[in-house]
Amino acid sequence: MMAYFLFLFYLFCGTVLLHLIIRRKIFPFTIYHTMSVVFFKIFMGCLYGWVFLHYYGGDDTWNFFNESKDETTLLLQHPLRFFREFSPAYSLEITGNHGWEALIFYINHFERWFMIKGLAVLNLLSGKNYYIDVLWFDFLTIPGALLLFKIMAREFPLRSGVHFILIFFIPSVIFWCSGIRAEALLFLSMTLMIYNVQAYSRKPAVKNVAGILAGFAGLLLIRYQFLAVFLPAWIAYGISLGKKETKSVFFNRIYLAGILIFGASLFLPPAYQLSRPLQNTQESFLLLHGNTRYALDTLKPGPASFLKILPQAVANSFLRPYPWEGKNLLQSVSSVEILLLIAGCIYFMADPRRKAQVSHPLYWLFLFYGISQFLLIGYTTPFPGAIVRYRTIPFLMLLLFLYSGNPFLQQKLRYWIFKLH
Repeated sequence: MMAYFLFLFYLFCGTVLLHLIIRRKIFPFTIYHTMSVVFFKIFMGCLYGWVFLHYYGGDDTWNFFNESKDETTLLLQHPLRFFREFSPAYSLEITGNHGWEALIFYINHFERWFMIKGLAVLNLLSGKNYYIDVLWFDFLTIPGALLLFKIMAREFPLRSGVHFILIFFIPSVIFWCSGIRAEALLFLSMTLMIYNVQAYSRKPAVKNVAGILAGFAGLLLIRYQFLAVFLPAWIAYGISLGKKETKSVFFNRIYLAGILIFGASLFLPPAYQLSRPLQNTQESFLLLHGNTRYALDTLKPGPASFLKILPQAVANSFLRPYPWEGKNLLQSVSSVEILLLIAGCIYFMADPRRKAQVSHPLYWLFLFYGISQFLLIGYTTPFPGAIVRYRTIPFLMLLLFLYSGNPFLQQKLRYWIFKLH
């Protein structure tokens, strides 16, 4: 009974406090918008935990929680040891004071340590209740979506209805970004970098530099592979802000240079090829076992292997699961959303007017990052469950690119949701 009371008490207080914070900063939220966003996100977060507990044996989200209980005891009894184990000094000790090895060890284990020790702190407020931890976790990570909506609303106020639906109510995006996993933290880190570089371009401030560094550190320590893919698009976006060339010129230059450098490296001896991290990542996945696995050939040194596997990578990440491949509700929902992505692509290419409506560099960031992240996932990951989870953020960004400029959606949703004429 106490757990239910705490859950409802925190939910009510958190929602009211969040609305008081954002009501003058986020255009054009009312208390009903805030409630719908918060309640849907927390519902999805709790559903995530329930589904993985009852159908998948717990998964990492419950493993993090179960290990956090002992860490809460450690925090109360030996706080210095609790925080020391989370510091780089601990990695130096484990690796025998080898600086580079310690750094790699720290980065590779940071996500697990951060989740477990973060939950250990939240357990002090939840009484070691998983679902109350979910509520706190979602309140702490929801600024990622709010910041993205704030950027979009400021730049495109008449598209706020479309952006409201896409950012806060795409089922798979909210599902994967609401459970106690890394996706919510990755999304928050990316939006911190996007929001603060835009704010810095308008009026340079130390707080914006700090926000950029915080987002950069989050991506680096939680999943550096995502940082490597996101960084070129973010750099091109930062350069594009304030420039006369508002289309894709800087993105084209940076990505063309990157493709040429990467392609040229494939002709070097294997030890010097830039594809080695991709090969190592794929090799790690291929060694794992799963109930369902897509066909994916092994990457080998040289350009021929990348060209050969490209159709598999595109099919696995952009097109699957096919509608007839859905073995459970999660895969079936994902297959429907892939159809939504394909429909958006067809409509976008068929209507030349849409291209002029997404000429802002923010949309080009969405496009270039989304496609490159999808390709990386396709080249390295053969498991449909992992593919669906990893592509959550780029999937959202591609939907924003494809559907934000739809005149019909703009007109209808801005009135139905925000009463804007």
